[in-house]
Amino acid sequence: MSSGAPAAKVSSGPESGRAVKIRKLFRRAEIGLLIVVTLGCIATLRYVAHFLPLHFSSNFEEGNILNAALRIVHGQTPYPAVGGPPYVVNPYGPVFYYALAPLVKWFGVGFFWPRLLVVISGFASAFFLVLLLRRGKAPWLVALPFGLSYLALPLVRNWLFVLRVDLFAVVLVLAGLYVFCDGKRLFWPAMLFVAALYAKVTVIAAPLACFAYLILAGKRRRAWRFAGWMTALGLAGMGVFQYATYGWGFFHLFLTHPDPYRFGHYLSTIGPFALLDIPLLFAVAGLAVQEARRKMFSLPLLYFLLATVFTLTAGKMGSDANHLLEWQAAMCLAAGFGYQEMRSLARPDSALAFIPVGLALVILVSAARVPRVGPENVGCPAAYRFVADSPGQILSQNPGAAVLSGKRVWLSNPFEYEFLGTSGTVDQQPLIRMVQRKFFGVILLGGEPSQLLERPLDTHTASAIWPPQFVSALTRNYRPVARFACVYASVAYEPIPLPKSPLAPAH
Repeated sequence: MSSGAPAAKVSSGPESGRAVKIRKLFRRAEIGLLIVVTLGCIATLRYVAHFLPLHFSSNFEEGNILNAALRIVHGQTPYPAVGGPPYVVNPYGPVFYYALAPLVKWFGVGFFWPRLLVVISGFASAFFLVLLLRRGKAPWLVALPFGLSYLALPLVRNWLFVLRVDLFAVVLVLAGLYVFCDGKRLFWPAMLFVAALYAKVTVIAAPLACFAYLILAGKRRRAWRFAGWMTALGLAGMGVFQYATYGWGFFHLFLTHPDPYRFGHYLSTIGPFALLDIPLLFAVAGLAVQEARRKMFSLPLLYFLLATVFTLTAGKMGSDANHLLEWQAAMCLAAGFGYQEMRSLARPDSALAFIPVGLALVILVSAARVPRVGPENVGCPAAYRFVADSPGQILSQNPGAAVLSGKRVWLSNPFEYEFLGTSGTVDQQPLIRMVQRKFFGVILLGGEPSQLLERPLDTHTASAIWPPQFVSALTRNYRPVARFACVYASVAYEPIPLPKSPLAPAH
């Protein structure tokens, strides 16, 4: 997995003394970066220790994912027919759900052990980044800080403890890259890449990069053999998947995202992290310049370029910064090779020390942040207890509250329910009639009735739009009885009791 030509030797002469001083500067900067990255990883562990034991969902998708694993434990498919209640939508592949199911079966329904699997995936991803850099002949003082920096980056730290599929898919991708670089059989990397795709369908950048790398290296037969394995395994998996889900699997994976695409949303999502990543992007740019001069492109650079293209998926209204997690891994990998490439020049510029120094400053500033539950979620434990203590059926816009209380989940993904209802894919009338009949003992929603009809500016923390008929049925048949500081669970409603008849006997 070499990123380019071997390092040039330092020339003897007037420049040799200056070059020695510059290399000493690099070494000090690299040692300093390694120390800071270690501190950053410790800060990440502090975050994990704080958020891992939380008994409520810290993200709107956590409850939905836990419900999918619980359905598997109960012998149900996580991909039921979509149309009427219960409204269960699972937009990710089966690999992650079935990996979680044994944890739910062995340890019970809770977030701790499933989140721990995500944490392990994140640390394993950093481990594979170090191995990939070492395979490309990067010294330990480059491989360790650039590989482990993945765990210390602000974006990764914020998502490491969240029960989402992304980091599980990333570690499968990086494992596939490592096996691919072994240069032997193509079946195993293809299998790992397909497994990653059946965890999250957007992690396609790595196999495309491998195919392009083989084509550019003149290994066309090997490239098409790799593509053949990918196609065969992917189609076989889809056939089994469709058969096992009675034809509904494809719909869940590819047709449950009717929410609009906005490029402005994409820019607002990636922009802040791109600014923080300037030192890494500078190193990647150096790699691109060096390889352009040699008219050859390495696998790390191709992977980064394609991963950058697929960050465009963050432009969907329902997307969040988790769509950038693979991009961050590809950036750490390409930046490590780029820095090593530039520092190995015969006359390296001392300005290259900006890369480790700048990266160290970013990590230090972000590591100083104190982990704490935001004010928008401090009331979630009380909301979850309220649901658990309430009899009868529960309609919860926060699916985690229903899952942890042992109640049936009537709405697993409120965001997708909104847009699937708007597009006519989901029939919302049965749920409205259930509200009219006061079927639910408690309805837990993300706001007051007047707020439920508003389009919030932040679609990830505020209430989703409910149909006017639903809000009308709610106000006629239910009344607010409790309020909580909890996203998607801020107001609890109970049925309005029937007025007492004047002829009713006294007791």
